Amino acid sequence: MQDISKNSSQLYRITYEAYSKFANKISRCATLAEVGEVAKTHLKYLFNFHIIRITIAQEEGHVFFSLTKDAVDFDFKGEAQLLAHEKELYEKEIPVHTTNIPEEWLERNIDTSTIVEPELWGWLFNNHSRKITVTLISDKIKNFGVGDIEMLKLTIDCFETKFHEISLARLLDKKNQSLTEALNLIQVKNEEIQSIVNNQKRIIKQRTSEILEKNKKLLHISALNAHNIREPLSRIQGLIGLFPHFDDAEIRSEIIPKIETSAEEMDQVLQEVILMATQELESLTMEKE
Repeated sequence: MQDISKNSSQLYRITYEAYSKFANKISRCATLAEVGEVAKTHLKYLFNFHIIRITIAQEEGHVFFSLTKDAVDFDFKGEAQLLAHEKELYEKEIPVHTTNIPEEWLERNIDTSTIVEPELWGWLFNNHSRKITVTLISDKIKNFGVGDIEMLKLTIDCFETKFHEISLARLLDKKNQSLTEALNLIQVKNEEIQSIVNNQKRIIKQRTSEILEKNKKLLHISALNAHNIREPLSRIQGLIGLFPHFDDAEIRSEIIPKIETSAEEMDQVLQEVILMATQELESLTMEKE
């Protein structure tokens, strides 16, 4: 059987087909979970690794994506912490190749008894002004070499493009959600304003009705004043006008009693008017209080 490792063209063709399949699958993903499943299935055919971890710097923090043989882990909220060598990569942008690996982090991700002389590789790439760190753990069994770096770069381009697409979709969804919340708030405020307007209309209608009723009472008082008071007053004025035509005895016996009667009648009408006016005034005072 022919050893394909000695046939460069055949090896490149197989690698190219594997990468094409990987890139095609990644392009169809809509979530980081889907990206993780595709990576877990196809990435092992492109280069060797025990762990591959990607971080992408963003304004609100870092996107984290980590893949091992058995698990996929990711965080889009920027809450996870950068490893020491990742901070150094962001600051100095110098590639790292070392056997000094954070033991706690390594043991948290894989069974260290299955690896032999592990190595840590680290790079920082600038893609479209977006900084990306890549951490890869290999060993003597799953060996990673300098010749695999170009394939790694192509792979990271796929990841970065998809992560950026998902990030924009999340941002758009967040903006839409904020817009929906704002529209809902506006609707609530409009309903509150409409309720206030309707209440004001009701109050105005009620006040208008009360004013009309008071106007009717005032017209009644005015009518009493104009008619009931005017009639006895006119009689008194007419009787007084007769004084020159009668002597004193006739005035005392005939005219003055009639004047007194008319005066009493006018006094009764005035008392009625005063009583009605007093009641209206008391009613208005109570309403104000």
